[in-house]
Amino acid sequence: MWRLIGITPEKGVLDEQKRIVDYLNGEIDFFHIRKPNLSIEQLRYYLDEFPLEIRNRLTIHYHPSLALEFGLGGVHYNIQNPYIKPTHSDLRKSFSSHKIAEMIDATKTFDYVFLSPIYNSISKQDYNSSFRIEDLKKLNLINEKVIALGGVKKENFEELKEIGFGGAAMIGSLWK
Repeated sequence: MWRLIGITPEKGVLDEQKRIVDYLNGEIDFFHIRKPNLSIEQLRYYLDEFPLEIRNRLTIHYHPSLALEFGLGGVHYNIQNPYIKPTHSDLRKSFSSHKIAEMIDATKTFDYVFLSPIYNSISKQDYNSSFRIEDLKKLNLINEKVIALGGVKKENFEELKEIGFGGAAMIGSLWK
């Protein structure tokens, strides 16, 4: 199953919540709310702008308690937000990885795992890929639980599917 996942820019953009709703009404399956610089109160205000009917398709990166408070569908874990076994297992759990071994281990625990950067980043200057597409194809370790992140554009989708990725996550190609 191929999934498309959107991720918010760290800093807000004009009509951001409306654009996210439009993306979710289009081809994006889930949207990750990644706002590391917002306080929990600011994030509450931000999340309150989303219609109730799409909140289950949102995943939060910081302040995971807000997932239950706002009826969100998932929580994302990483170094800044380490995984602690949640009491509500019905939430989607995702994780960020930057190494193959870390990715393999994470697929045992999480519903899906971002592997990045696959291509040179669009949103982060000088954040270049440490992966070679040819090596990823040969390794045959990528599966439907692994989501490509980093420099992903629509033009890459077929190549990512050939490698075996279960989807693609986009930041820069959605917001730039």
